[in-house]
Amino acid sequence: MRGKKLATLEEIQYFYVHHDEILKETPAIVAREQEEIIFNLTNDESRLTFHLQEVIIQKTAEVDTGIRELNQKSSSEMGFITRVSFRLRYWIAVALRDHHIHSPCSGLSRELSAVSNRKNHHINNKQSLICQECLNITRSYEFLKANESFLIGAEAEEEVIRVLSHLPDDFHVLNDVNLRFHRAIYWRKKNEYIRTCQIDHIVAGPTGIFLLETKNWKTSDLEQKSGKILHQVKRANLALWYYTKDYYFGKSDRPKIHGVVVSMRGSKRCRNLDQYTDVISPNEISNYVLNRPEILSEESINKFVKIISRD
Repeated sequence: MRGKKLATLEEIQYFYVHHDEILKETPAIVAREQEEIIFNLTNDESRLTFHLQEVIIQKTAEVDTGIRELNQKSSSEMGFITRVSFRLRYWIAVALRDHHIHSPCSGLSRELSAVSNRKNHHINNKQSLICQECLNITRSYEFLKANESFLIGAEAEEEVIRVLSHLPDDFHVLNDVNLRFHRAIYWRKKNEYIRTCQIDHIVAGPTGIFLLETKNWKTSDLEQKSGKILHQVKRANLALWYYTKDYYFGKSDRPKIHGVVVSMRGSKRCRNLDQYTDVISPNEISNYVLNRPEILSEESINKFVKIISRD
């Protein structure tokens, strides 16, 4: 897990469960990584140094040959003005000798310097990098611990998605559906305005439309917070009804929406929160959805899915 972001729920779960083991192994892992980086940079440094020396030797030979030729010409038996001209060029060449040798190597020198600086950085900061990585792991664990309820909820939704994925192909499953309204809808019964609504899962198939909300509560929580759960399901049901109503001619044309609470820990056999809202466990989902009369055509199902999936 060290050295990369936790990208999947499975990776997060593994990290959360094996935090102590990961933290214990991290110093040795980071030390090995830093040693490998330093080793590779040392090789790059040696290669660049050797290459730079070769180039300098070559340029030195070229520049010195040119200087000798100018010196010889300035001493030859030719006109005075010509000899003076060559002598002047000779003095300039001598003065600029180092520049002419090293200037073509400036890019290579900068590259070598950058590699050397990186190597020294990793050498000097090896221990601090180990401490920082251990601190990152500890902070990540503390964050997950403080938000354990959200992690548990995510685990529950992953389990429901897994179960729903085994429904027949003529059932469409929409996960984490977010409905937004340009103008807030008014829930008269609760004197509440709804502008957005998030729904855990929607299943659309021949046996109907099912709105599923996942809870990982204990039985006592389900009983004590039944009013809160009912409010959430009914609110989502109303929002879904409003979101789709303009696409149907009338009440009889619009498919009924079944409100369902999927309880991960607190569910006995299928029971009701009220006459419109059922509570089931994950292993009851398939039977609950499939063991009903087929009331929707493929055209009706596709129409509903298209409405929900529109931008």
